[in-house]
Amino acid sequence: MKPWTFSRKVSASIALTALAVAAVVSGFVYITFKHWTDSQETRVLDAKLKQFELRVGEVEFLPSLLQPGLGRGGGAAAFLKPDFSMFAPELEKGQVLQMLDARGRVLAEAGEGEPEPGSDVYQAEKEISLPVYGLVRLQLTDSGQSRSATAQKEVGRLLLLGLLLAAGMAVIAGGLVSRSALKPIRSMIGEVRSIGTNSLSRRVQVPAAQDELQQLGETFNGFLHKLEVSFDQQRRFIADASHELKTPLAIIEGHTHMIQRWGKQSPEVLDESLAFMMDETRRMKALISQLLLLAEAEAEAFVPEDGEGVCSLKITLSELLPQTVHVNPGVELDYDSGSSGQEVLVRIPGSACYQVLRNIIENALKYTPEGGTVVIRHSRLEDGRVVLTAADTGIGICAEQLPHIFERFYRTEHSRSRSQGGSGLGLAIARAIMERYGGSIAIDSTPVQGTTVTLTFAGA
Repeated sequence: MKPWTFSRKVSASIALTALAVAAVVSGFVYITFKHWTDSQETRVLDAKLKQFELRVGEVEFLPSLLQPGLGRGGGAAAFLKPDFSMFAPELEKGQVLQMLDARGRVLAEAGEGEPEPGSDVYQAEKEISLPVYGLVRLQLTDSGQSRSATAQKEVGRLLLLGLLLAAGMAVIAGGLVSRSALKPIRSMIGEVRSIGTNSLSRRVQVPAAQDELQQLGETFNGFLHKLEVSFDQQRRFIADASHELKTPLAIIEGHTHMIQRWGKQSPEVLDESLAFMMDETRRMKALISQLLLLAEAEAEAFVPEDGEGVCSLKITLSELLPQTVHVNPGVELDYDSGSSGQEVLVRIPGSACYQVLRNIIENALKYTPEGGTVVIRHSRLEDGRVVLTAADTGIGICAEQLPHIFERFYRTEHSRSRSQGGSGLGLAIARAIMERYGGSIAIDSTPVQGTTVTLTFAGA
């Protein structure tokens, strides 16, 4: 069996709901009308029987009561046969007027009518004392064929017919409403299906009305944005890795040819080529490690839970600074941890904090001439965040290059030499890590005067 589509389910739900509402309303109307007609019918029968009672008790009616004949009563009444025929014209179809004695025997009767199966029977009774007969009961019965009963049946039929019409109209209305309501969703589905891997920059048209459809469109667009960013990161990683690995691979290939041609005869050539190849191999290894670190840092934003990913800035610097002295021994490294002795906790894992500080401080030492100074300070802001500054008296960065220094593989003019050992990934990695853990990085620099790097950590 073919599964139902969502539109069919919506149509069926609307139709069933409308049908249920129509059935409840029709039922309420029918029950209310029936209760009203029953009470009206009983009231009419009571009033009519009252008139018969008055007329039976009148003196003028005695001849009709005392007509001789074989009656059904006991005693003297057994020889009398009361005549109620004069009441027959006043009775409606289905109404019967009877006079019964104390034992329930019918002494006189007028009118015809047998109750129809399933029809309602209305009845009114009154006791009256008559000469010869004593205490008898006058009983007026309506077998459900009166005008009010007929009207009640007609109303029931009309309500049932109306219910069937309502069911048909509910099915049609449900289909139209569901088709109209789901039209924007079908349009969005078509737009999303038309978006391929080469057109992830396209976005779904979001309705202007602030409703669930707008939220659905924005959700689609948010998902497409994440896909686009993810695909761009993959493309950039592949492109960057291919571009940066091309040069060392070319160098290794060139020295391999030199070894093949002259290395067997010249030990000097062999040793020199092997040394170059080992250097390039180490450079490629370091480059691949940095690319993987950058890819991990640029992954989806990670929000550490309370108690996780917290480190001490002082402890991290005390471990790092002795390791950076060899970078440029001619530069003075000035770090003041403060006199309070309190821990400076920041919300970032220790390994990530170490990587960021290492990139920043090594850059400051590397591009500061001998005799210069690198000053490191940190403080806590009123909102709990921690700011660390690394200010050097180095060569600085010109204003034209400053906006690009966080781009991956971007190198300033002073760092383009391979002898500097930079890959152009250090600052990109530092920014990606800081943003991943809710921090930020900013650089202010003036050529020849120096550079100040400001790291703002989320407080712990």
